[in-house]
Amino acid sequence: MTRTEYLNQLETYLMKLPQADRIEAMDYFKELFDDAGPESEEELMASLGSPKEAAHDILTTLLDKKINEESPNKNNRQVLQIAILALLVAPIGIPVAIGLIMAIIGIFIAAVSVLLAFFAVSISGLVLGAILLFESFYVLTESTSAFVLVFGGGLLAIGASSLVLLATSYVARFFGLLVLRLIQWILNRGKRGERHA
Repeated sequence: MTRTEYLNQLETYLMKLPQADRIEAMDYFKELFDDAGPESEEELMASLGSPKEAAHDILTTLLDKKINEESPNKNNRQVLQIAILALLVAPIGIPVAIGLIMAIIGIFIAAVSVLLAFFAVSISGLVLGAILLFESFYVLTESTSAFVLVFGGGLLAIGASSLVLLATSYVARFFGLLVLRLIQWILNRGKRGERHA
C-alpha cells in the first residue's frame, strides 16, 4: 500500500468527523509520513496499523478529549457522533459491535421514554397549577377558606411540577454523560483487547 492509498483510506474512515477535527488529524498523519520519508513509509504504516486501526485510535483519542473537555459550549451531539463513529471503526467483531449498539439504543430509548413521561407529568402539573390559581379567584367571592385551599393547591402543583422538571433535566444530562462514558469504556476495552492479541 502506498502513502496516498493509506491516507485516502484513512480519510474515508474519518469523513463524518467535524471538518476541523478531520483536517487536524489528516495534517498530523501527512506530517508523520513527511518526517518518515519515502524509504521509511512501509515501517511507519506497519507501526500505525491499518487505516481502520489508525482511524479507531484517532476517534478514541478525540472522544476522550471531547468528553473530558470542560468547555461550557461543549457540543454533546458532536461527542455522541464521534462515539458512534469510533464504535463503527473499532476492531471488535461486527456482531459484537451491532449487539452493543442495539443495547445502547435500547437503553437510550427506555431512558428517553421515562424522561419524556416525567416531562409530560411536570408540564401537566404546571398547567393544572395555573388553572387552579385562576379558578381560586372565582371562589374568592364565595368563601375565603375555599380560596386559600384552591390557591394553595395551585401553588403546590406549580412548585412540585417545577421540582420534577428540574430533576428531569439533571437526570437527562447525567444519562447523556453515562451513555458517553459507556461508549468510551467499550472502546477502551477494545483497545486493550487489541494490544493483548
